[in-house]
Amino acid sequence: MKRIMISIALLASLISSYAYAVTYTYTGANYTDANGAYTTAMRMTGIFTTSSPIPPNFAGDISGIITSWSFSDGVQTINNTNGLFHPNFPPAATTDASGNLTSAKLLIHRVPISTTIGGTEDFIWTSGPINIAVVDAVCQSVNDGYCDNWNESSDWASSDVPGIWETYIPPTTLTTPIPTMAQWALMLMALLLGLIGITRIRRQV
Repeated sequence: MKRIMISIALLASLISSYAYAVTYTYTGANYTDANGAYTTAMRMTGIFTTSSPIPPNFAGDISGIITSWSFSDGVQTINNTNGLFHPNFPPAATTDASGNLTSAKLLIHRVPISTTIGGTEDFIWTSGPINIAVVDAVCQSVNDGYCDNWNESSDWASSDVPGIWETYIPPTTLTTPIPTMAQWALMLMALLLGLIGITRIRRQV
């Protein structure tokens, strides 16, 4: 009987913790410095979706759960179809005790990323209160095969005022969550343990 109760408890806990997609949106403050194509009336905005919620009190790499993303700096839009996160700087985030996103470090580049000094590229960077957007940045140094230092070029903008992160959980995911493959395996194991326990009890009776 004890084994059956443990199996049921395990099954219940898994059912309550299915993975579901979550969308995080960002609205930055207006740029405090703007040059070339950028103006101080512009700001950085963006959105990214994860396959499961970022855990509470979290601080670290979230590249493994991001499924789609799109960010605009007022001049250009870079998303998961025409850009990528810099390989040397994986996306990271922090959350509070309730799981609300409090900050994110995202270095987003339009492909291809420069691999040689003197090459140019476009990128969007948000990290804490700092937002930087650059078009045709010139690579100044290369590390581990990718550029990691740039000149700002003539078209760039920045802001050091914190933006706002918001979390959106689609209502349908709360009513019809989808378990992961690992959760299906654990639920099946719990069910089998329960059936074995019931069979043993019947044999003893």
